[in-house]
Amino acid sequence: MLKYASLAFFLSFFLCLIFITSSKKIKVFITDYLHKGPQTFHTKPTVRIGGISIFLGICMGLGLAFLIKESFASNYPMLILCSFPVFLAGIIEDLTGRFHPKIRMVFLSISAILAYFFLNAKIIRVDLPLVDSFLKIGFVSLLFTVFSLVGISNAINIIDGFNGLASMVSMMILMGIAYVAYKLGDYEITNLCVVTSFALLGFFLLNYPFGLIFLGDGGAYFTGFIIGIAVILLVLKHHEVSPWFALTINIYPVYETLFSIYRRRIIRKRPAMSPDGLHFHTLIYQIFIKKFLALYNPEIRNPLTSVFLWVINALAIIPALLFWNNTKILILCCIFFCIFYTYFYWKILNVKKFGRK
Repeated sequence: MLKYASLAFFLSFFLCLIFITSSKKIKVFITDYLHKGPQTFHTKPTVRIGGISIFLGICMGLGLAFLIKESFASNYPMLILCSFPVFLAGIIEDLTGRFHPKIRMVFLSISAILAYFFLNAKIIRVDLPLVDSFLKIGFVSLLFTVFSLVGISNAINIIDGFNGLASMVSMMILMGIAYVAYKLGDYEITNLCVVTSFALLGFFLLNYPFGLIFLGDGGAYFTGFIIGIAVILLVLKHHEVSPWFALTINIYPVYETLFSIYRRRIIRKRPAMSPDGLHFHTLIYQIFIKKFLALYNPEIRNPLTSVFLWVINALAIIPALLFWNNTKILILCCIFFCIFYTYFYWKILNVKKFGRK
């Protein structure tokens, strides 16, 4: 298993190096000037196609396992094919900056539908009797699965605001899923998560702390999709795993997304997919890191913000791993995290408003 992960790591790392050095020499792949806005916190042109290196690293790692005919690798080629529309949608946006969000959602939905039918990645239970009775209906299960996979893909993209934030959060989630899968003897999911984590690590070493290359929409969408597939298959194949493990281990990016939609649509009366500067990680950057710690250098504030959010994410990862088979406790953990996040968010926002007066 380690050899496949090592291949993914080295290919991802060296491709990132190639992209970085090439962009400096011939000024290609630098597309961040197309993406200026309220969520931009870097100060110099930066390569935004780190997702390509991650995608190819994972393809090589999983492909080698398939070519060697590992018993757990038979579904890997289909997994790559199903995930390609997700990756393509993000890369087009990274290179052009003009790929409409609704069209991107269509591409993500196509990948989710393909995974439902060809990978048998289906959500058929959430351990809530009334809801489970509806999920027994194939069409309802399909809709909920597509919604969930599109949601987690977007969730990883939404938290991708600072150096190392989305990639480290994703590695924490993936290794958590791998831990439970390994305990259950599921080497297909374990290898998938480990290979993906190592490909992300190759990127991470050049993204954190100085932001030499960015994950981009392609990398964020693709990573989120892999996380979604892995955890859905884990719950589907192993009845002892609580469906709430899937939510608890992803609760930080998931709740960030749901809260952002609520904030934009309900409170601010704006389109749900319109960017703004009020994400949780943005407020941490502007208030906690800049004001309370009195750090005004963006090259220090940016990576330090990610560290704070890694700790927040760990508040969900740790109980998910401790109680992965206990639905009642995991539900309480999700409720606690959402209350904590919401309270902390409004407290920070009030500090920001007060500071402007």
